[in-house]
Amino acid sequence: MNKPSSFVAALLVGLLGLTAIGCGDSTASVSGSVSYDGAPIAKGMVTFTPDGKTGSVVGADVVDGKFSAKGVSPGKNIVQVIAVKEVPFVRSSEEMAKMAESQKGKTAIEGLIDPADIVPFNAVGNNAAHNFVEGSNTLDLALTKP
Repeated sequence: MNKPSSFVAALLVGLLGLTAIGCGDSTASVSGSVSYDGAPIAKGMVTFTPDGKTGSVVGADVVDGKFSAKGVSPGKNIVQVIAVKEVPFVRSSEEMAKMAESQKGKTAIEGLIDPADIVPFNAVGNNAAHNFVEGSNTLDLALTKP
């Protein structure tokens, strides 16, 4: 190999190396805990919506009060928590009859034994803005009743 071609090859390898360095992940990862009125949220979702013109909405599952999200846009994001729990329905006509008797004069609940426990949209701390930097971030959300 002659000197000019080895110089060109070395230059190309150097430029490719610089390009690879410049192509690093410019997103944030966010992990932490989430509770409502002091109790960890067993099952739900946390969403991160960039509070600007760029970036994508990212969601993460909440399991036993913990979540971990990747690909969050750095900067200010609106963080929303949605939490649900399994809701049992009556399984027999005896159960339905007992429930109907206990609910006389109350609002119709259409077969629900235990109403759904959902974090309200306006819970204190829900839909709040949080700022994230590139790389790892921790966010612990302690939501309370409105």
